[in-house]
Amino acid sequence: MKKLLYILLPVILIILGYFLYTTEFWEPKGYYTETNEPSVEQLRDKLETAKEDLREKGKYNCCIQNDCSWCAIYLGYCICADLIVTEGREQSCPECAAAWNRKLGKTPGVDPDAIEVITFGVYGFENEGEPYPNIEEDHSDEDVSPPEEKKKLVP
Repeated sequence: MKKLLYILLPVILIILGYFLYTTEFWEPKGYYTETNEPSVEQLRDKLETAKEDLREKGKYNCCIQNDCSWCAIYLGYCICADLIVTEGREQSCPECAAAWNRKLGKTPGVDPDAIEVITFGVYGFENEGEPYPNIEEDHSDEDVSPPEEKKKLVP
């Protein structure tokens, strides 16, 4: 009986550990609850309407399943789907990058781990002085190849 206990106890613990490891038992639950405040509902509706208007004008090309709101709010356009397919320079807004991190992208053939966050200078600290892509300009003739590797100096 004691020998059986020594065999069964580790087996039970391994099965229990595997169950806890493979389930979402330890995943954090939502830390917030959505509000039904009328002003918040109006804001969400206006944002969705604005994104739909931008889509119709060809100015909203998002790369994630539930189109981001970041670009609509801060830029008034979204070119993330165009930016993430540029090999060697995969970039997207913070919201899209976070969604790709959670495997919620909708553009095929993109490596989620390769995507870098770009804020288009919104926060004032990124690539000062460099122009950012403008939806109004045609960038189709630009060279998007990765920069040449710099030769290492040998002493």
